[in-house]
Amino acid sequence: MSVAPSYWKLVTSNDNFRRVWLGEVVSFLGDWFSLIALYTVVQELTDSTTALAGVIVGKTLPIFLMTPIAGPLADRFDRRWILIGSDIGRAVLALGLMAAWQFESLPLLYTVLSLQMCFAGLFIPARTAVIAQVTDADELPVAMALSGGTWSVMLAFGAALGGLLTQIVGIHGAFLLDGLTYLLSVAFLWGLPSLPPEGKAGTERGFVDGLRYVGRSPWLATVLTVKPAMAVQSAVLVMLPVFGNGVFPKTAGPLFIGLLYSARGLGALLGSMGTRNLTGDSTRAMRLSLPVAFTGAAGSYVLIAWAPNLWVAALGFFLAAVGTGTIWVFTGTLAQRAADGPFRGRVFALEWGLMTLASAGSAWVAGVVVDAWSLSARQVALFMAVYMLVPALLWPIAAAKTSPD
Repeated sequence: MSVAPSYWKLVTSNDNFRRVWLGEVVSFLGDWFSLIALYTVVQELTDSTTALAGVIVGKTLPIFLMTPIAGPLADRFDRRWILIGSDIGRAVLALGLMAAWQFESLPLLYTVLSLQMCFAGLFIPARTAVIAQVTDADELPVAMALSGGTWSVMLAFGAALGGLLTQIVGIHGAFLLDGLTYLLSVAFLWGLPSLPPEGKAGTERGFVDGLRYVGRSPWLATVLTVKPAMAVQSAVLVMLPVFGNGVFPKTAGPLFIGLLYSARGLGALLGSMGTRNLTGDSTRAMRLSLPVAFTGAAGSYVLIAWAPNLWVAALGFFLAAVGTGTIWVFTGTLAQRAADGPFRGRVFALEWGLMTLASAGSAWVAGVVVDAWSLSARQVALFMAVYMLVPALLWPIAAAKTSPD
């Protein structure tokens, strides 16, 4: 029986995966510390919660809109060039974010951010498909966990660094550094070999063909609903900068927003890389762990709603992210195993599209409702605690009907 490699062995022995992973490290870092700068711009120019929600909408909705384009591209063309071209586009558009702040224009900020995320919409499904392409069956669950853990570490470190950098080098400096991280990612990805889609999809090369393919696999279709169900938690994430710059007056400002994001990142790290050490990598173990993870996240949002100070709120965001980090990695691994190579680009474009649509919608609704009905950040967190119990209850039923094991 073969044994999965350690994280260290995977990174040191698999050159192609290492390049993809290093590209993730630096681009995720830039993403997270630029997010703190984005929130700071919005809070400098307006006190509207809806405007804060606009940042999340701008970072998610364009990915959904790119779904019909991104998936077929990733299943037709060399994925290496899609990754490189997308990073170059995002680097150039970082200059546009600097211009938006210079002119103190929220419409320009949202426009440039949305264009930048259109390139992300091309990058994400191609990168996700590439992970299975540059690893073998034993390496795949390790690679997925490491990818999720990298997102988490960069969230923790990047958010903390973002709060510090925004105060030290200013918003212009944060956006400039964001652009440079994408160029560094290009440098890592440049050494990859050609990565055309695996196998042949025959005449089924369009986006609708990808939908039909998913429809023919009830288990895959079920797995692809989990991340969108989880993404509804963006209603609480809209409130995170409010917790960090408003709920607790003695601990308010960009530094404390970054601290809360860092707590979330550390929790996601534990969930994405630590949980599999307890459960193992079998499909059945991952399937049975998902409702537990949703329930744990629900309890954590209760803690956030009750929190008497920033530090307890940070603990709540940490624990919630342990659950969602587990969900993220386990569903990603299950989907990789269930999807055929020629369709992976469209499968993961669909997953990301549905997830970002749910994220954008819930964030926008939360922002509008809070402004219109004067709801508090605590009330939103409590509502989300109740909501997270819904997928916890529905998943075991759906999985039992569709799972191959």
